[in-house]
Amino acid sequence: MDIRSTVLKGVKWTTVSTIVLAVVAILKISILTRFLDKSAFGLVAIVTFILTFMELFNDMGISTAILHKQDISEKQYSSLYWTNLIFSSALYGLVCLITPLVASFYDQPTLSEIMPLLGLNLVFTGIGRQFRVIKQKEMNFKSLAIVDIFSAVTSLILALFLAIKGQGIYSLVYSTVFQFFFSNLFFLMTGLKRHRVKFYCNFMIISDFLRIGVFQVGGQLANYFNRDLDVLIIGKLFSADILGGYSLAKQLVFRPFQLINPIIIKVASPALAKFQDDTVKLKSNYLRLLNIVSSINILTYLIMLVFTPIIVSILYGNGYESIHMVVRILCIYMIFRAIGNPVGSLVVATGRTDLDFNWNMITLIVTPLSVVIGSSFGIEGVAFALTMAMIFLYYPSWRFLIKRMINVTFLDYVIACFKINVKTILNK
Repeated sequence: MDIRSTVLKGVKWTTVSTIVLAVVAILKISILTRFLDKSAFGLVAIVTFILTFMELFNDMGISTAILHKQDISEKQYSSLYWTNLIFSSALYGLVCLITPLVASFYDQPTLSEIMPLLGLNLVFTGIGRQFRVIKQKEMNFKSLAIVDIFSAVTSLILALFLAIKGQGIYSLVYSTVFQFFFSNLFFLMTGLKRHRVKFYCNFMIISDFLRIGVFQVGGQLANYFNRDLDVLIIGKLFSADILGGYSLAKQLVFRPFQLINPIIIKVASPALAKFQDDTVKLKSNYLRLLNIVSSINILTYLIMLVFTPIIVSILYGNGYESIHMVVRILCIYMIFRAIGNPVGSLVVATGRTDLDFNWNMITLIVTPLSVVIGSSFGIEGVAFALTMAMIFLYYPSWRFLIKRMINVTFLDYVIACFKINVKTILNK
């Protein structure tokens, strides 16, 4: 099977998986709200926030390194596996240590019970992640989708059963832990059949992987703060009412981006990595990927911009007319943000996580400055300043990132970004 057919099948299976998982997640919350108090979801949200932050470090960037490196020996795989598992276990130990402090800070004794339980997901992920990444690298997205769908549906059934049995918050906790445990156990069992893991660990032979990983983690950490830094600053400079309106507007414009881009990028990253030794093919395939992502996002956000009042009214109801302008401005912001998203696949292909880290540090400086400057002109001024900053960074991002990884001209880059190709989208 050629790479094009493999990519198309990968996109289809990833799309199906994404949709099913989203529906199952909504169903789980919808069902459990009939059985649990709001406080249960609040407590789980606190733990999830902490664990999500720790998950940035849990991978150690090794997944990106594995996707990038095409020839990995058995000893290297073994060393990577044990290194990651040791680190995951250490993070879980840290979770157990800080649990009393978190429970005391929020004055919620229940946290001392559910936090170590949910923290087990860090260890379970460490057990199976490497084999999941290998399946992604081998473009085996059908297997990934089936496992994710089955574990999610089974988790939903377990949550319903436990809720009916009166387990309260633990119906949410145990079902979540089971979902992580089952999927990662499956990846471990099937992965060991094809990729043996020896009791061998040598940091010297995986130093290149760790170097790539360190910059990747740094970039993710910068992105983590950069993503919501505007909300934190706005919360300080404006009232809670204005912050709430801005937050709703931002959540709305981010939804298409969060749905569309991960599906494409998840498949594109291992696909582009296969062309890392052929710069001509790497360049042409990246520009093709960029054009597809840009075309879909530009059309989506232009439609959202035009029909903002209708969309806001349907999703949020009446009384939110004040956020219409913010949504429209942020639609332009999201177009440029979406255009920059495929660079992650190029980073995987070239292994230049150092460039990505440095660039994220630059944007981490620009974002708060934009918010502070724009705040003088109200919340619309903040949205406008962020959008102008994103447009301003468009050329430097090509010069500093794209051009240094693949020698593409600025004109070719602009054409790939803004030449909307409906025919290409439909053919996909």
